[in-house]
Amino acid sequence: MIDTEVLNLDATVGIITRTKDRPVLLKRALESVVNQSYEDWQLVIVNDGGDPAAVDRLVNHFAVQLRDRVSVIHNPVSLGMEAASNKGIQSIKTRYLAIHDDDDSWAPEFLTIAVAEIEHIRQKFPQVAGVVTLANVIYERVEGNIVHIDKTEPYWSSGKRGFVSFAELLADNQFAPIQLLFRYDAAEAIGFFRADLPVLGDWDFNIRLLSRHDIFIIPQFLAFYHHRITDQSGYGNTIHAGKSQHELYAKMLKNEWLRQDIQDRRFGIGMMIALQQGMRSLAETTQSLPQSIQPRPAIRLRRLFKLIGLWLLSDQKIASIKKFFQILRSEGLRNTVHHIKAWYISRGGN
Repeated sequence: MIDTEVLNLDATVGIITRTKDRPVLLKRALESVVNQSYEDWQLVIVNDGGDPAAVDRLVNHFAVQLRDRVSVIHNPVSLGMEAASNKGIQSIKTRYLAIHDDDDSWAPEFLTIAVAEIEHIRQKFPQVAGVVTLANVIYERVEGNIVHIDKTEPYWSSGKRGFVSFAELLADNQFAPIQLLFRYDAAEAIGFFRADLPVLGDWDFNIRLLSRHDIFIIPQFLAFYHHRITDQSGYGNTIHAGKSQHELYAKMLKNEWLRQDIQDRRFGIGMMIALQQGMRSLAETTQSLPQSIQPRPAIRLRRLFKLIGLWLLSDQKIASIKKFFQILRSEGLRNTVHHIKAWYISRGGN
């Protein structure tokens, strides 16, 4: 059952907006918040090392709509996105939280529908700690004080329904922060966001949240994920302007998770990701073979599932994964595939 009384709440929903010297976009974000049909929210703007005067002017501009539902934190120097999120979150206490970055936006009904849906779905599935709506990607350019929209299209995850897949999340992040409404207590239990991550903090957070809870998909387009793919200035997206940094930290996180699993002698997040990548590499190698010796797709799929089953039944799961990566590092992918095939055949595979 859902808690019907939570004492000393600032509001039902806490909204955290991180910003730094992007007044054109921050103005649009504030309009997105004040235009919500749902009104029981508290907004915290974390100005992470930017010009305080510009932020204060915009807050004053929306003073009538914001009323007493806004607070502003000015960081003298930038702490980074995730540390800024944590500072904002820890300044309030609400039942739900949403990260509304200064460059994204919501449809006016986002909070009304998201709050109603999470409270409804938790009556049947109390393990649900968050909901995500579908989103459109808006490709745009900022020229002076004007935002030019080039095109709009559904975000790549818009065809998904039901529960967010944990397995798919391990391969790629499945949604943007602007799509997610989540429970404060669930986020608090996992330590909120990792302040040491300059990028991919949302992916790490989503994985840790989904390792304990479920997230349900609301099949309505209520969020707008804005991209400025050619902008290298402060108005650029970190996902585009810092692509190499994303790749670097993705590998770092995967290495951390795998090392922890090996140290703890367990099958955890790192092992699952390693297994996914190994299976993907095996499938790609098989597809690159001459057509005449490639197994038919149905046979290939059956063998893949049997390989996974044999590995799961093995009493040396950790040891075999370690050996797999040792061979991969020393002998390369092709020889690794040969070793996997030999292991498969030795255990009755065909």
